[in-house]
Amino acid sequence: MRADHQAVLLRRRVFSPGFFSVTFRAPTLAREIAPGQFVMLEVAGRLRPYLRRAYSVADAVPDAGEAEFLVRRIGPGTAALEDLAEGSEAALLGPLGNGFSLAGLPPRARVAVVAGGIGAAPFPLLFRALTAAEIPADLYLGGRNAAELVFRSRFAEIVPGETFLSTDDGSLGEKGFVTDAFARRADGGRGPFYARVFACGPMPMFAALARVVQRLDCPSEFSTEAAMGCGFGACLGCVIPATEKPFVISCMEGPILPPGKIAWEKI
Repeated sequence: MRADHQAVLLRRRVFSPGFFSVTFRAPTLAREIAPGQFVMLEVAGRLRPYLRRAYSVADAVPDAGEAEFLVRRIGPGTAALEDLAEGSEAALLGPLGNGFSLAGLPPRARVAVVAGGIGAAPFPLLFRALTAAEIPADLYLGGRNAAELVFRSRFAEIVPGETFLSTDDGSLGEKGFVTDAFARRADGGRGPFYARVFACGPMPMFAALARVVQRLDCPSEFSTEAAMGCGFGACLGCVIPATEKPFVISCMEGPILPPGKIAWEKI
């Protein structure tokens, strides 16, 4: 149930320049939040930024009451998080959004996870859910360079399948786009290789991946990124062009959306 949780920062971990995670003690949130859902975060006592910022839950440990969020430093809001001292307080409004769905997946049906850069954020918790449901999953993790392949050491421990790394510059894994690596493996000519695809990343990655999964007729769920000012549909800051109506409100109808609902040519 959505609530404003008063949380305490337990630790911060730096993965590479500009990429870090923050782990808060928030027992109720850690128990309730599902893979793909998000919170609207506000650092206590800060006047800037004026609005809360949306962050997908990366991982949660219900028994310890901990919730972790992956962050890329890009402005005053993320800078405030990076500079936050352990023991500081923050307000986490959530859980928000619809989350990823495992409904309808038969036992042992193989799925794929495609992540680009900061799009790795929601997937540690999803992999734990897939493992608990005994659903094998392959990870396609991409970025512009090796520094953007965050969480890769954790993924090595929790991915219930194979992992394929790609970088635009070839500094780690295969050189090229992660969507190309996925397409080569998924397109076996005998229908979809995967029962479902879960994805998160930048819009250009989504657009390329949408063409692949639609051609393969592979059910997919995309965790969309959009600027959110409220998290519950009041500000309309997170609208995305849609196919069946002018737009979808990402925070209310998503952030997890099937690619067929998005009008890619208008983005």
